[in-house]
Amino acid sequence: LRTKKGMTMRTMKAILLLALLLTATGCKQIAAIFSGGRGGTEKLICHIDSSTTIGQPVSSPDSRRVAYVAKDGAKRHVVVDSKDEKAYDFIDVSSLAFSPDSHRVAYVASAGGKQIVVVDGKEGKLYDDVQALLFSPDSRRVAYAAKVGEKWLVVVDGKEEKAYDIIAEPSMTFSLDSSRVAYLARVGDQWVAVVDGVAGKAYDDAQGLIFSPDSVHVAYVVNIEGKEVVLVDGKKQASYDYIGSNVVKDMKVLYSPDGRSMAYGAQIKDMWTVIVNGKHEKSYDAIGGLIFSPDSAQVAYAAKTDDKWAAVMKAKEGKAYDGINRLHISPDGRRLAFSADAGDKQVLVVDGEEGKPYAAIVEASSMEQAHSCKDDVCWDAFYIAEPFLFSPDSKRVAYVAKVGEKRFNVSEKWSAVVDGKEEQAYDGIGGLIF
Repeated sequence: LRTKKGMTMRTMKAILLLALLLTATGCKQIAAIFSGGRGGTEKLICHIDSSTTIGQPVSSPDSRRVAYVAKDGAKRHVVVDSKDEKAYDFIDVSSLAFSPDSHRVAYVASAGGKQIVVVDGKEGKLYDDVQALLFSPDSRRVAYAAKVGEKWLVVVDGKEEKAYDIIAEPSMTFSLDSSRVAYLARVGDQWVAVVDGVAGKAYDDAQGLIFSPDSVHVAYVVNIEGKEVVLVDGKKQASYDYIGSNVVKDMKVLYSPDGRSMAYGAQIKDMWTVIVNGKHEKSYDAIGGLIFSPDSAQVAYAAKTDDKWAAVMKAKEGKAYDGINRLHISPDGRRLAFSADAGDKQVLVVDGEEGKPYAAIVEASSMEQAHSCKDDVCWDAFYIAEPFLFSPDSKRVAYVAKVGEKRFNVSEKWSAVVDGKEEQAYDGIGGLIF
């Protein structure tokens, strides 16, 4: 990435944050440049003019392409790999996206008071509004919600489906094999699940729409007379006061990786239990962090009794702690690891054995920000770290720990801990990998 004199600090930060997202070879080149040398050959992937750029540039999943929105007087246009596309009255910067295979680009543009989806430079139909632009996992298909008058409909591969009062945007999803599309829609005061263009029975509420990993089944939760019920392919399962997996936002049920098993948390009066393939496990005050093992044979979760939490796997409870963070099951399905709160410290527990106490063991959802400068260039980088992981053969464990004394002191150091041994400490550590 090359820069011009007079670039704003904001743009320079954006460009260098993009640079940090390049492949490992790119990172080595950047390190060599900042140390005064040149690391191998360079390839210009995009020229970014700070005087015209709007919002943050978007890099492709393979880090080889860049797209961004630029202003051209009163108009806006998308620039893909330094090539200008058609100008429009307005472009929704947040809609700009590459396909999963990095080959395609799509975005929502405005023209004459209407909105239009542009995919690979080709325009779709004009609508009153467009939301939830989505590529399929295989990158071949595109779906989005479009408004016509007071109604909303879903457009899949350019074909309009039936119109409804509201389309629940977060619910729109492709099956893993990209062959199927489903979403939740409102008809009057009730909700229906629309699968492959066909609407199911209407209910007072519907949430958590999900395809099974094998793309065969679709499940969601509905409200029937004040109770929550899991529906699988439209067929009713058991009824509970509340249903939730407590693992991912908006997810109600959890499928195993092979798609053959289902688990979820269920509330019965004041107690909680985990349901696995229709069978109840022990009841607790609360549950959380429900996961399947990679081989689909086991489930694990955190269970609360009074004020303490314990990890449960194979229906067996471990030691109780003040809190339990994200659980991991080894690739072979035999080992369980998690970080636990023990007073003002955190420990990694593997197979029931505690490691050394640390100020913090970083969670996957947390980010550490580092401000760096060299010569006249400054930038902010966000380091995202996996909390801990097993080696592919399940024999080894590594994690990132704060080696200082205070959990929330950002100036203290971080170290990778591999098989219980601390490695060199750094200001920040990126994702771990064996």
